[in-house]
Amino acid sequence: MTTKPWDGKMKRVLTEIPQDTVDWLLAGAKFTSILSSELEDETIYIDLLFEISIDGQRNILHIEIQRNRDAHMDKRLWIYNVKASLKHDCPVWSVVIYLKNEGKIVEAPFTRKLSTGRYIHHFDFGVVKLWEVPTEYFQQEGLIGLLPLLPLTQNGARREVVDEVISRLTPPGEEPKAELLTLTYGLASLILINEADQEWLIRRFGQMYDILRETRAYQELIKDGLEQGLQQGLQQGLQQGLQQGLQQGLQQGLQQGQQEKLLEMRETLLEVITDLFPKIRIPAQAQVDAITDTALLRQLIVKIHSFKTSEEALQYLRDINAYNEKR
Repeated sequence: MTTKPWDGKMKRVLTEIPQDTVDWLLAGAKFTSILSSELEDETIYIDLLFEISIDGQRNILHIEIQRNRDAHMDKRLWIYNVKASLKHDCPVWSVVIYLKNEGKIVEAPFTRKLSTGRYIHHFDFGVVKLWEVPTEYFQQEGLIGLLPLLPLTQNGARREVVDEVISRLTPPGEEPKAELLTLTYGLASLILINEADQEWLIRRFGQMYDILRETRAYQELIKDGLEQGLQQGLQQGLQQGLQQGLQQGLQQGLQQGQQEKLLEMRETLLEVITDLFPKIRIPAQAQVDAITDTALLRQLIVKIHSFKTSEEALQYLRDINAYNEKR
């Protein structure tokens, strides 16, 4: 199964200070609790369900996090909303958060009607395009828990923005918000992807080793890489050794992130191919899996729309791989 690093990091951010998430997506509501994402008697898992209160009445906020294009997102939200409404017997407001501007965005509403034109279902839902959210918005609204999202906002994919987030999460005279700092690194490492930026992120967050090392998010981020590097640092008994251990751990985490990025790009390309040329999905998958260049995958996601037949598209993929093998 293809891993989805974006989903896990986003869920951690949105649940770290859940009232901030509720204030953002449904102003005026009060967070009560986080509900199970499993729909009863189903093999369906949704991303997040928050129990909320509006004017003293019980409601639910349903959140889906969408990284890749899904031409049927509106229908999927409708199904989830109905099932969640039946399970919890209260109104459910659904919101989809799109993380990157890749492919066509499905907007509200979702409708079903008779051939006569009479409507049977009219389902409304919220749509958030993170790349359109002004970078200063979360700061102005005082939504501290959402500051790790800044690198995904309108003008956020910059080192200066990451530095600003770090500054706001480490206010003088107060306890640093360590979990949010770690989540900032996790998301920034998926956005600032060139080598120089990745090295800068490692150096910048490496300076905060003592703050980050005890957080749950940090332990999950670097896993075995951190443990191995930290052990080496402790054996040396020097701060320099500890910093080296951190860098080794983060580097391994970075490599894992790059591999996850490659898997996601392949998944996105295959979804586009399946949508346009469903008959070649199986042979196309072998060709897509052979591509190891994320930049090439990004180009192909756009290029594949220019082909008129499935044969042309499949042959182009084969030619690309044949050319790469000769190089």
